[in-house]
Amino acid sequence: MLPVRLPFFLPRLVWPLLLWAAAPLAQAGVLGPELQRAMALRGTHAETPVIVRFANPPPLQELAVVDRHQRNSRLLLALRGATAQRHAALLPWLQEHQATQIQALWIIHAVAASVPAHVVQQLAQQPGVARVDLDSFVQGARPQRLPPARAPLQADAPAAQAAPAAQAVPSEPLATPSAASAGWNIRAVQAPALWALGHSGRGVVLASMDSGVDAAHPALRQQWRGGSNSWFDPHGEQATPYDASGHGTQTLGVMLGSQGMGVAPQARWIAARLYNGNGRAAMRDIHRVFQWLLDPDGDPATADAPDIVNASWALGGRATGSCVLEFADDILALKAAGMAVVFAAGNDGPRPGSSSSPGNNPGVLSVGAVDSRLELARQSSRGPSACSESVFPSLLAPGVQVPTADLSHGGQPSLTSASGSSLAAPHVAGVLALLMGAYPAASVAELEAALLGSAPPGAPLANPQPVLLDALAAFLRLQRTQATR
Repeated sequence: MLPVRLPFFLPRLVWPLLLWAAAPLAQAGVLGPELQRAMALRGTHAETPVIVRFANPPPLQELAVVDRHQRNSRLLLALRGATAQRHAALLPWLQEHQATQIQALWIIHAVAASVPAHVVQQLAQQPGVARVDLDSFVQGARPQRLPPARAPLQADAPAAQAAPAAQAVPSEPLATPSAASAGWNIRAVQAPALWALGHSGRGVVLASMDSGVDAAHPALRQQWRGGSNSWFDPHGEQATPYDASGHGTQTLGVMLGSQGMGVAPQARWIAARLYNGNGRAAMRDIHRVFQWLLDPDGDPATADAPDIVNASWALGGRATGSCVLEFADDILALKAAGMAVVFAAGNDGPRPGSSSSPGNNPGVLSVGAVDSRLELARQSSRGPSACSESVFPSLLAPGVQVPTADLSHGGQPSLTSASGSSLAAPHVAGVLALLMGAYPAASVAELEAALLGSAPPGAPLANPQPVLLDALAAFLRLQRTQATR
């Protein structure tokens, strides 16, 4: 791999950040506990996949997007440039010590690599290194149904070339949603009340961070944004939207499925596939998905990031009720870029203190499941949050026997009924799309406050309990607050 060089045309505001990030450090980096345990079990020359986090990341709050409809490249250039500086300085050492699979993870000011176990301690001693963690694997749900595979991609294909077969979506207008066809869950969150006012998600882009999407499904295919910046597979296995298990297709159906299936049927979607064909993902793969969401086409000059990210997944293999902050920096970066981030709360209830990560991380709207009687589902995870001792989940939405799309096997209008907080979270993502379409000038903080029926983040809650999702009530709150701006 060639050394990474900084572009000479970086704006003046970025250069102070790069010089500040390049300041030498006197203190050695820390080895994560999971990495230490893995090293104790490996031979001295065993290949060890690691994530190397650098010190002094760019100050996200100072670079945060104030108006999400006037996004600029400032945050992206700062993140990319600061990591490129550190990466370039460390690269000769990595190459000298036979490191392989080196990849920049600029979203978290880090690089991923595989190194011999006996050099890990030395790696942590290198200038600018703050922490070295194991790049461990996460096991997702194993695919139960396998549609025909698509042609594989080259492993190192850049994001801009990741979907050569992608075609633009049809240009005809999306159908106006009908309240008469809405499912019980859509009526329960009051989405048809906003449809009646002319707000159905038009102009908003939703991102699915899940098992993928069956883009041939009749309820979903017209809403795909289309193009090479609207699908990402970090494993390089599928060139165009694809879903082996149906999970991502089901969650997207709730977000924006047509014919009364979804909350925001006139929104557009893009998607990333978390797990490979064996149902596994390395931590670096998930970081790369977050990174892609920040800049889908790889060009900071174009504003093609989504407005809302739905993540109906949790880290498996961790103790119930634990706080894992592996992806906390990714989430905060998306928030700084003006995106709303929605996570499923998890299905480890009914015990209290059963929150799951990353759903309990800072900056996340976590969503638990209720049934058709609007009562909390027994399996839905609940708080307090293991990361902050705060209310968990943030919101409650339908998540028991929810009607939605299923794998179409080539374009058939397949439907199913699914349960879990995975199905609850996309209701919140869809309602956010309705509110963003209605009030494009509203900030993410204002949108979240309207959903929660509270003051903006940081102010105390009048009623420290999860809030039942209500699109109309949130709309009316926004109507009042936006009128006084």
